Amino acid sequence: MKMKTYKKVLAIVAGLLCLLMVSVSFAGHPEIPRIAIDELKNLIDTKSEVIILDVQLKDIYDKGHIKGALSLPWKAELTDADVDKLAKDKLIITYCDCGPGEADSSDLANQLIGLGFSNVKVLGDPAIRGWKKAGYPVELR
Repeated sequence: MKMKTYKKVLAIVAGLLCLLMVSVSFAGHPEIPRIAIDELKNLIDTKSEVIILDVQLKDIYDKGHIKGALSLPWKAELTDADVDKLAKDKLIITYCDCGPGEADSSDLANQLIGLGFSNVKVLGDPAIRGWKKAGYPVELR
């Protein structure tokens, strides 16, 4: 293979790898509605009926989570038993600290929808980081 052709092939492969990395970093379920940090804060302040689910590992949840949030760590396959205490007709908002695409929280939200929950949204990036940066209330366990 000529050196020029070899360089072109390397450039194409590098470009494809970059595209793959970008698509993976923005993975998730974009069809699930996102809610902004300020919108969630407003729902809490107006005492709206909302269930907030922190899908991070329990030890991360314990170190600081949105005040009032319940811990429901992400898992590959939720069952009805995992969510039997959650009201299927209330607004549920999931969040994580996964960055753009909110991979874990959007996957858990998608699973909730699959289990019959009708009103599920994902707290958009920067999610919990943005919540803390805004100075909004967090709790420790």
